[in-house]
Amino acid sequence: MTALQVLIVDDDPALLQALPETLRLRMNGVAVDTADSAVAALERISAREYDAIVTDIKMPGMDGLTLLAEILARRPDTPTLMITGHGEYDLALRCLRGGAYDFIEKPIDRDRFVASLYRAIQAHALNRRVEDRRSALERCAIELEKIAENLGRAEARILIVDDDPALLQALPETLRLRMSGVTVDTAGSAVAALECISERDYDAIVTDIKMPGMDGLTLLAEILARRPDTPTLMITGHGEYDLALRCLRGGAYDFIEKPIDRDHFAASLQRAIQAHALNRRVKDRREALGRCVSELELVVLKLGRDRGPTPVRGEP
Repeated sequence: MTALQVLIVDDDPALLQALPETLRLRMNGVAVDTADSAVAALERISAREYDAIVTDIKMPGMDGLTLLAEILARRPDTPTLMITGHGEYDLALRCLRGGAYDFIEKPIDRDRFVASLYRAIQAHALNRRVEDRRSALERCAIELEKIAENLGRAEARILIVDDDPALLQALPETLRLRMSGVTVDTAGSAVAALECISERDYDAIVTDIKMPGMDGLTLLAEILARRPDTPTLMITGHGEYDLALRCLRGGAYDFIEKPIDRDHFAASLQRAIQAHALNRRVKDRREALGRCVSELELVVLKLGRDRGPTPVRGEP
């Protein structure tokens, strides 16, 4: 467990020796620094964040109230306990109104001092835990918003694969007339298609089955191996139902019969693109949430290691 840090500020050498000794006897897991002036305290505060600060009010030069204002300006989350003289209630009230966590009267009751300091450290740890979790959740929310924004703006990209130049010209034109926000690439063979797939992730792929060299079914298997989330539509001849069934069993999203019904083709492709977008959105958000959960678990683990001190005589 990381030792918690407390700073004690006083111009009285006896108190600078007695108070750390009090904490060593009554609390575990606390390291104590001392400063004999407000100026020296500010140097320490600039170099390190403390879990609590204890300071006398009446000190030569910069007094404790001025130091309190500086602490609040530089380390606003750090609780500060002020040491006041017996009966100085107006001064104690000024401390609390000025932002002090508590005040301790002289002569100092050691048990009350330890109890108040313990509460201050616990409050600081809780505030830090809340702030760390809030920051982590904000980062997660920003990441998820970016994912949603990118998915909303992304233009769908389609790859059409066919060895027929006429279809490679007609199908992109069909999509331009019937769908908005779609970019179409074409490939004249399965080999050319695999090169395109290696370079880019498509929202949907349309391929003829019967092509020289590598046919559409073999290409489908390659697509599933390389881009398993990308829906693939297969172009079949009219009445080739056995072939269409093989496509669907082989992992195709749908099949399109020749001669191609342009409206049916565009509608099926639109459904494929939407399904791909939904799957990608779910996957991206799941991954983002996974990263968020991991980050929050690290925060919890860290704060678990850094939990407050354990009083030697039981919790005050």
